[in-house]
Amino acid sequence: MMLPLSIATVAVLVLMSAVAARRIAPGAERLTMQWKWNGTPNWSLPRNAALAVTPALAAVVFTVVALRGETAAVLPACIAFIGAHALHLFLLAKRGG
Repeated sequence: MMLPLSIATVAVLVLMSAVAARRIAPGAERLTMQWKWNGTPNWSLPRNAALAVTPALAAVVFTVVALRGETAAVLPACIAFIGAHALHLFLLAKRGG
């Protein structure tokens, strides 16, 4: 049951990124990855890389978890990845990329 959940989570993350690619700062070449406390960008990545980081990281983490057989970690990781990606995309939309 954990493998389908992992695959579904990565699919949701990819879908979130695809929707964000069309809606968030369409003309921006780079997207912010982290902000300082005062709201200014700390660092950024090229647009496609910025939107692919979380889905790619999730795929790697779920592969390692599956190879180790640590199924108890899957559900919390799914929730954490979707929540973190949603927060990042929300902040990008709010601050214009």
